[in-house]
Amino acid sequence: MVVKANRRRNVLLLSLVAFAILLAAAGAWRRFRVSGLLAAGAGYSAQQTCACLWVSGRTLESCKTDLDPLARKLVSIRVGANEVTASGLGIATATAAYEKGFGCSLRN
Repeated sequence: MVVKANRRRNVLLLSLVAFAILLAAAGAWRRFRVSGLLAAGAGYSAQQTCACLWVSGRTLESCKTDLDPLARKLVSIRVGANEVTASGLGIATATAAYEKGFGCSLRN
């Protein structure tokens, strides 16, 4: 009986800790407006990489070195035909397109 009581207490304690962690993460997400920061980071990364590739004529690997170290880890970049799409953790996505004579601009 003592073993079952200890096991139940451990499960309850673990559940409470997990709930507290989830609550803290949700609060931090809302407090620091993470989705807005990811959208800004994705837009910046898409536009800068687009300009680096098609205006400056550099390679993708060279262009990635221009991005902030944190952006290199959190933002994934896909290169298409005269456009770059960047995604911040799969939550926020931005596309920048190159137009000859005008450079790069964000589409969305």
